[in-house]
Amino acid sequence: MMQVQEAGADSMYLGLPSTVGRNKNAVLGFLKEKMKKRISSWEGKFLSRAGKEVLIKSVVQSLPSYAMNVFLFPIGTCNELERMMASFWWKSKRANNNGSGIVWMNWDKMTRSKTAGGMGFRNLRDFNLAMLGKQGWRLLFRHDSLVSKVFKARYYPQGDYLSAELGSNPSFIWSSIFAAKDTVKLGLRKGIGSGLIVQITTDPWLPSLDNNSNSQCPGLENFTVNSLFQTHSRPRMSMLLMIFYSDDAALILGIQIKQAVEDDFWYWFAERNGLYSVRSAYQLIQDHKQPPIPTEDHRFWNKLWSLKVPPKTKDLVWRAASNCLATKVNLCIKKVLTDNKCPLCGVFAETELHLLVSCQFAWACWEFSGFNAADRNPVSLLSWLSFNAARMDDEKLSRVVMLCWAIWSARNDFLWKNRVRSVKSVVDFAQSSLHQFLKAQGVVTYLHCRLQTSVMARGPTKPTVGIKLNVDAALFEQDLKHGFGCVIRNTEGELISVLAGAKQGKVAPEIAEALGIREALSWLKNHNYSHAVVESDSLVCVDAIRSNVKLNSGFGYIVEECKLILRSLLNVTLCFVKRSANRAAHFIARHSLSLAERMFPINSVPLELLSILLGNSSY
Repeated sequence: MMQVQEAGADSMYLGLPSTVGRNKNAVLGFLKEKMKKRISSWEGKFLSRAGKEVLIKSVVQSLPSYAMNVFLFPIGTCNELERMMASFWWKSKRANNNGSGIVWMNWDKMTRSKTAGGMGFRNLRDFNLAMLGKQGWRLLFRHDSLVSKVFKARYYPQGDYLSAELGSNPSFIWSSIFAAKDTVKLGLRKGIGSGLIVQITTDPWLPSLDNNSNSQCPGLENFTVNSLFQTHSRPRMSMLLMIFYSDDAALILGIQIKQAVEDDFWYWFAERNGLYSVRSAYQLIQDHKQPPIPTEDHRFWNKLWSLKVPPKTKDLVWRAASNCLATKVNLCIKKVLTDNKCPLCGVFAETELHLLVSCQFAWACWEFSGFNAADRNPVSLLSWLSFNAARMDDEKLSRVVMLCWAIWSARNDFLWKNRVRSVKSVVDFAQSSLHQFLKAQGVVTYLHCRLQTSVMARGPTKPTVGIKLNVDAALFEQDLKHGFGCVIRNTEGELISVLAGAKQGKVAPEIAEALGIREALSWLKNHNYSHAVVESDSLVCVDAIRSNVKLNSGFGYIVEECKLILRSLLNVTLCFVKRSANRAAHFIARHSLSLAERMFPINSVPLELLSILLGNSSY
């Protein structure tokens, strides 16, 4: 009568299948076709790997995001989508449309962050769980929404999302959201208000990835956290070490207890605002799965990807350091070649390390360039690069990266074009290519960049009335402590006093910075100053204190205290300055462990500190 057309079983509604049967792979097959079509449209173009990286991250990986928001993709579907992306990434420019290229690294390793040796691509299954965790978070805390009421009435009428069971004959959407429960639990923590309902051994209340406290003292099963913080006083480290291991004891001391008695609350510990985010949830999953890499390697990867060099050279060094370069040894492993001898020397097997470092031709290039390498026969190319990168600035490391690329280019010219390059021509080619790239980017030299930065980083002009307080914080992880430093000057830039202190406890950097700002504001309030400027080099803290948004976390509690003190002060402003304009406070914070007292008048400042303070007293 109403002439409404009946939808078919395979119809779509708002871009998603309106009905989902048993075969989930078939239902979600439209995404595979969509991705395949998009990738096929690019394969005829001559794209560099840097260009492919941009397309994969900005376009291809976003295609299934909408469906992942409500459906849990089968592992097989995720694997097929990842295989298509890997094939597109590794396919060379010379390969035809049917060829897939040699896959040199599995997708799991490529999903590691760039600072951990990967390419930062998404693990689709983990990203899917992080997206669904957002829905679980909403069911847990948005009780008034219609969706939350429907799911509660159907699946957990007497409990909440965390205590819910899958139930009988569940819908596909509920099964998907239910599968993300462990992801939500991974970052969910109990914030301490009164501590009356938080169990010491069973509830997740420590702000770390390992959320349960490990106690070496039996019999704590029935005790709550409030027993550790009697009358809101902070327990002593010696007492906590009798009950907990040192890492847990330091985390407990770093917990900020509210002065007013409030209820305990849930928060997401991986975000400063205490709210769930897909980005932080995905990162937690990766941190939970992957072992940490050596610190020196982490610093090298971080340096490499931040260099101002052509992207293709960074890609070349990444492949070489990751053992993914098409050397003869690697091609023999892939059954492509049978001869693994180096084409440049014809003696040794061609590995990445030999080709770029140990080969007689390569070593001659390094010596001619004036680079003093530490070792000609290291364990691996990655260890050689990490060791040398830790001892040089970005300018020298850029030259190293460019020379690696030039040696690889000379090798290819000899192998495929039968063109012999001299050592001098290789070194000159590397240096000229770097110069041309920097010139095209509008950067003349690294020195020019540093001069511009130093001019921009000068401190603000001095106030006409009142005083100025520069504050900074420092973490002492080996001592399980955190400290702050504050330098107080008058309108002429003359030093009035120094404020410093250190406390036991392991806290996040932003919490340490916020505690330092709170100490500076408290000092102003206690001394009845009405005109002052407080400067900090923590943009996160300054923005949070200036914002009207309330943050539901331990960091947010300190921010609210700073706001309260700031509102009670007249003509006191909080400003952000760069690190170079905050050196004196930074120095005091780094030495806060050795300062016995919290307050130093000008006539009692230690002599070894006085020259530094006076030298940085100008605005």
